[in-house]
Amino acid sequence: MKLLYLFLFFIVATHAEKARFDNYRIYRIQLENEDQLKALRQLAETSDSYNFWSYPKKVGTSIEVMVPPHQFSHFSDITKSLSLHHEIIIKNLQEVFDNEQPRKQTKFASFMEWTEYQSIETIHEWLDSLQVEFPNWVTVSTIGHSFQGRALKLLKLSKNTGNRGVFVESHVHAREWVASATTTYIIDQFLRSSNPEVLDISANVDWYFLVITNPDGYEYTRTENRNWRKTRSVQSPLCWGVDPNRNFAHNWMVPDEYGVTGSSTSPCSDVFSGIQPFSEPETFAVHNFLSNHTGMFDVYLDMHSYDHSILYPYGNSRSLLPNENEVKTVGDAAAARLFAKHGIRYRVGNQALILYAASGNAQDHAYGHFNIPLSFTFEMRGSGDYGNFGFALPPRFIIPNAEEVLEAYIGLVQKAREFGRLN
Repeated sequence: MKLLYLFLFFIVATHAEKARFDNYRIYRIQLENEDQLKALRQLAETSDSYNFWSYPKKVGTSIEVMVPPHQFSHFSDITKSLSLHHEIIIKNLQEVFDNEQPRKQTKFASFMEWTEYQSIETIHEWLDSLQVEFPNWVTVSTIGHSFQGRALKLLKLSKNTGNRGVFVESHVHAREWVASATTTYIIDQFLRSSNPEVLDISANVDWYFLVITNPDGYEYTRTENRNWRKTRSVQSPLCWGVDPNRNFAHNWMVPDEYGVTGSSTSPCSDVFSGIQPFSEPETFAVHNFLSNHTGMFDVYLDMHSYDHSILYPYGNSRSLLPNENEVKTVGDAAAARLFAKHGIRYRVGNQALILYAASGNAQDHAYGHFNIPLSFTFEMRGSGDYGNFGFALPPRFIIPNAEEVLEAYIGLVQKAREFGRLN
């Protein structure tokens, strides 16, 4: 059977055409009652036509959903029957994707530019070049390989001995391109900035950056389907990939207080949890590295887009954490510094409470399994007063987004020290 799956993968890989999203629309829907919530949850969990960019969480919130042209009439019927208040925020998704792509693509480089999104090859080449340029500070290692055999490259930045550590896991969801772009910008600032606060946190903290946690998925978004979210492992003759941020062991497939896991047992679902925890080599590599470096980290950061929020555990429980005051205070300090840079306001709070249920995610595993006391998920820019782009944030926003997230890191480290962390 495995040979059959691999054969099918080969056939698809050699004959696939790049997916297009001409005239696909993104709608924002307000959830105003329980009937609407129940119906849209059912649609999210069963439909293979609608793609929910945010999961129906609770009454009083809004969601964003991608509707293909052939479902416009059906969607109109749904909105009428449920009396849904909705608006089109993206009229033609393909135009957004086209505007995101660079006119020219750097192939291999020992430098980086943040005026466009870079390929995996360019990012990996650049990481290796930093080890050559800064041999006393930078170490680049491979902590595992993806399903398709791509390296999972980890950059360690350590300027002094005896530092406590921060682990940054980035770009685990394939379509969230701004995650790795932001992470590479911050690495560059840690090595080249003359800002005293940046110099302080880069010199007195050890930083571990897994820049692209899902390289197969990222490559697939660049060559085949810009809207792809999962890994690229073969699950069945018809379905590929696992949501890596539902594939960690802690609270894997454990529902929240309302019976919602935020995950799926269907291999074709965008939030498929996998057949078991760590079924994906990408997530196992993260777990294995942390297992071999227990007790080193005070902070775990998981970089995503898009929601303008800083989330903390748990994704399957609204209960207060034992160190709730510490986590909330540190998150608030990060959000305050971020807001001061460009005026983007982030929410801070428990993931299940302010976003949606998500069992088996990375921050929960870091906190619950490895006891890393400050574990956060950053949901960065995508849609806001600056425009509605979703996962296809134009390259002109890479640097502003990265600048404000760098400020958040400064605020986070400074406040964490007040609680005896990172000292």
